[in-house]
Amino acid sequence: MEEQIAPSIQVPENLLTAPASASNFPTSITPEMVNMMKARAREEAIRITMEQRQAIPAPQLQVPANSQPAPQVVYVRRNLTVAELILTVFLACGIVVGVQAGWNFGSNLLPRIEIKVK
Repeated sequence: MEEQIAPSIQVPENLLTAPASASNFPTSITPEMVNMMKARAREEAIRITMEQRQAIPAPQLQVPANSQPAPQVVYVRRNLTVAELILTVFLACGIVVGVQAGWNFGSNLLPRIEIKVK
């Protein structure tokens, strides 16, 4: 996490509140000034967020008395069992053997069939 700035370090007021003009800003920015600007931005963001959360009340949901909450579907990922693995291997082998047998039938046996017309 970023290092915290001690509260004893004071930022010159002319750097924080003065309008942007070339005469008010130094020509180089030191690491300490960068850290102070980060701290100020962080505090300002926290302050704005807290004000927004306090300004917007949480919406009140109107729930009818007779309605039941919708069931939530939870998907659980699990490993395959041994029986499922064996079945998968047998199906894969059966598909391969079936395709090979069909190809063999189509390429070797079908051309041998002759049709004689009288």
